[in-house]
Amino acid sequence: MNSQNLPNTLYLSLDGIMEPLGRSQVLKYLEKLSKNYHINLLTFEKDADLQNSDLLKEVLDQCNKHNICWHKVRYRSGLRGFGQLFNIFYLLVMPVFIMTRKKVSLVHIRSYMPGIVIPILSAFFKFKLIFDIRGFWADEKHDRLNWSKTSSKYKFFKYLENYLFKRANYVVTLTKESKEIISKKFFKPESLIAVIPTCVDIIEFQSSDNFAQSLKKKTLITIGYLGSVDTAYDFKKFMFLLKQIREHTNPTTNLNLKIFTKKDPKYISELLAENHVYGVDLDIRFVTRDRLPGEIAKFDVLAFCLKENFSIKASMPTKIAEVLACGKPIICNAFNKDIEKLIDNNSIGLIYNFVDIFSKTDYKKLISLLENEDTKKQCEDIAKTFFSLNDGARKYDKMYSQLVN
Repeated sequence: MNSQNLPNTLYLSLDGIMEPLGRSQVLKYLEKLSKNYHINLLTFEKDADLQNSDLLKEVLDQCNKHNICWHKVRYRSGLRGFGQLFNIFYLLVMPVFIMTRKKVSLVHIRSYMPGIVIPILSAFFKFKLIFDIRGFWADEKHDRLNWSKTSSKYKFFKYLENYLFKRANYVVTLTKESKEIISKKFFKPESLIAVIPTCVDIIEFQSSDNFAQSLKKKTLITIGYLGSVDTAYDFKKFMFLLKQIREHTNPTTNLNLKIFTKKDPKYISELLAENHVYGVDLDIRFVTRDRLPGEIAKFDVLAFCLKENFSIKASMPTKIAEVLACGKPIICNAFNKDIEKLIDNNSIGLIYNFVDIFSKTDYKKLISLLENEDTKKQCEDIAKTFFSLNDGARKYDKMYSQLVN
């Protein structure tokens, strides 16, 4: 089909595509969808990214290459709360401007905030809607940032949530457990709810060939940790696991800890000392996304603990897909049914509650998992089966084709 005759769609995201998350979880999908649709993309970009001329040119070139019409707005923060008012203003005005100029037949919103403009657009334009929830956003704010359920902002976004679930022609969510909740709580037919977890580009994240070589001699265990140490995550429980594993290792075994985060390394080191985590070789730093696959290759296992609450039932962290694609197993808690089933039914890691003692039996299971060369292939296969970017894009393409035709 001639590119000029492709159906016009509008994608709205407060996450910038100059950020690693936006590149992997927005732009990569849209590049594939752009073969069949003319994508109009509105994102909010951070100052630091916009000032990076090389990065800006790279992203512009990517969009131009795939005929993606990118409308970028500077994301504003601070200003005693007025920054968010500016963001909301542009979130209301820019989509109206785009849809006035182009005949948009489908609007795709990422998370709840872009949903603010949907009632206004619906009053003036005719279009189909995909509500890509990315998680129960209002409840995440309650569970992670202590938003009161009696506060006006929580009530507003719960009202908006109800409206968007009813208005949406399709809902996209990250887990099967959240699909069941949406269907029952909001009376949405399951046929109109698609489960597409945070996917990974298998070509970008690949495994190395040196899996478990050091472990065969039982002289080195490298535990990896990626991302945030607060909000959704319980870093104190992660440190509890470290102490348990350290107690099981013999004096000749080195325990390495690689923490890749934006947090100040000094702050992390102090936390480890305060919680009596000793006898561990530390590597704490921030790693850019292009170097992440190579750094994950140095892990033996990824470990993390998510706080268990209602909103986490709709979460599936990106790191899970990336680490599995690199052939590395995972230790985590059963933060929702999806991850519990995935790990319990496949030899790709251990489910641990981060409360009970990590017993000798648990430790032997961990070592057996790490020394088994089949673990690497099993992790890769699960990443390809459940978290493939190509499969995710195909699911989006199927929804798009049903709604624009």
